[in-house]
Amino acid sequence: MIIYQTENFGKRYEYRSNPHDNYVSPPHIHEFSEIAFTKSGITTVLLNGKKYLLPENHLIFILPNQIHEYSDETSSTMRCAVFSNDHIPVFFEKIKDRQLGDPVIDLTGHKELLRELAATDWGDTLRLCGLLNLICAEILATTDLVPRTMGEHSIFYEVIQYISQNFKEDIQLKDMAKRLGYHEKYLSSSLHLLTGMNFRTFLSSYRINFAKHLLNSGKTQKLRISDVALQCGFSSINSFNRAFREITGMTPSQYKTTGR
Repeated sequence: MIIYQTENFGKRYEYRSNPHDNYVSPPHIHEFSEIAFTKSGITTVLLNGKKYLLPENHLIFILPNQIHEYSDETSSTMRCAVFSNDHIPVFFEKIKDRQLGDPVIDLTGHKELLRELAATDWGDTLRLCGLLNLICAEILATTDLVPRTMGEHSIFYEVIQYISQNFKEDIQLKDMAKRLGYHEKYLSSSLHLLTGMNFRTFLSSYRINFAKHLLNSGKTQKLRISDVALQCGFSSINSFNRAFREITGMTPSQYKTTGR
């Protein structure tokens, strides 16, 4: 089962970094970027179904919405950092709809970048932006850009892409299936097999996470709850309140007041 990490969604200048020994993580996907680099040993990463080995001082860059996992096939001490994409806007302008031909790069000659990144406080946004952009510059200098592929879980990737582009509209499973070229029942069963959720629940989760972003954003604090509901694709305030309570355990008003 693929885990869609809803906490990695919508926030601005979010950055989290943690060290791990022999890190293991099941297949998951999120809208933030992620880098992992090995301090000692070898880290095993599966990215879109392909295995990559990260020796000491090697880094892998995981683009948004790429399915990835970490296995215990090898032993290592490593650090994993997940961050919102607004840290590196120029990088995304350059790659556009492509991906890295080889997402693994050797930073042995730039170990100071890795050390400084690990030592930088999570709230020091300006320094983090600088370090992440320096790493991205090294990535673009050492690897080619190729057309983006979807790997073995192509259906899930296609669904994510479709929902991210259309979730504010009245999306129906039958319309999405037709657009993507799948039989409706096949698409529905495949999504449930991969995520443990049916289409409607998955769509609601996506919309609610966008709503949480709007409710937390300083620029949209003055929005009425009904306006947030409409911007997230809900047809009525009642359906929005019901879905929000089911997913978060609180009403939108309570969430806006507490900020969490």
